[in-house]
Amino acid sequence: MIVIGILLFPAFAIWEKYCAKSPFIKWELFKNRTVLGACIVSAVIFFNYFAWNQYYYYYLQVVYNLDTAKTGYMTQIYGVGSTIWGVIFGIWIRQTKHFKNICLFFGVPLFMLGAGLMIHFRGADSKIGYLIMCQIFIAFGGGTLVIGDEMAVMAAADREGIPMMIALISLAGSVGGSIGYAVAVAIYSNTFPEALLNALPDETKADFATIYLGGSTAQLIYPPGSATRDAINHAWSYSQKYECIAACAIVILAFPAVAMWKNYNVDKQQVKGIVI
Repeated sequence: MIVIGILLFPAFAIWEKYCAKSPFIKWELFKNRTVLGACIVSAVIFFNYFAWNQYYYYYLQVVYNLDTAKTGYMTQIYGVGSTIWGVIFGIWIRQTKHFKNICLFFGVPLFMLGAGLMIHFRGADSKIGYLIMCQIFIAFGGGTLVIGDEMAVMAAADREGIPMMIALISLAGSVGGSIGYAVAVAIYSNTFPEALLNALPDETKADFATIYLGGSTAQLIYPPGSATRDAINHAWSYSQKYECIAACAIVILAFPAVAMWKNYNVDKQQVKGIVI
């Protein structure tokens, strides 16, 4: 089904170009470089988010021994931070009338910086404050790019095409998020069990299956500072490192994707008409 799904994308484009009497998306918008770049950025953002965030909640609970409330606060840094930053970025756009350059020279670098620093700071030996810092960087960079790619497709489209453009980048984001989810699960499944088994002390190696399959509920039973808990923390840190590497590596695609955008002036006047 994955192969069929991938093949349906060019099939859809061919249908829209040559066969559809009334196209779902105007071909001029479908091949627009700004629209293509915005779709790539949307896919990159969601791939990045799902790659590092999939097991983030359980990692925080176990490695930093946080209760449910504090773990929830940590997982909401991105959502709250990107939303607050979105207001500031909106004011910036209103004043400057442009959004491309700030996305290219601020949003993408800050987004990559946060993802890259998490590779180093995802571990039991690092203080949680550094992890919060990384999350703030990702929130501000991601908040800039999320608004930027939506502004890009809306600026590229006419009034009739705006709903389809928003739907198109949402589709791209869903595809990127699905791939990021699959990558995160694959990395976790191929790194965490092996690292855990190798690090467990001899007296608890027999409980490997229970510790692994029981998730954070079974892992939190072992007190912090014990040899078994240290082994569990090591496994989490080892697995999370590779998830963050995947999340950071994909961000490099955002640079050429944003560079593809046309530098629109969003202060252009709307076409006047009569509302019936």
